[in-house]
Amino acid sequence: MAFTELETKVLRNLKEILEETESVYLADLIFPSDDAKKLRGAIASLVKKDVLYVDYDYPSNINGTKHYPLTYWDEDAVATV
Repeated sequence: MAFTELETKVLRNLKEILEETESVYLADLIFPSDDAKKLRGAIASLVKKDVLYVDYDYPSNINGTKHYPLTYWDEDAVATV
């Protein structure tokens, strides 16, 4: 499967996060130095392609903010970046 440059950036961010933890939230995929608006679009595209699955049914409430966990990702796609 071919990915755009922004989708590849999201997958690289995910790969970097997975080196340290297995618990990933949607907001974790956007690093502070990134353009959040563009990466949210790339994340939406990856969700549509069934590469990522965000669990919107059971968000975590952290300091009054809802954080949505990433419950599935295509391991093959992450390995290719």
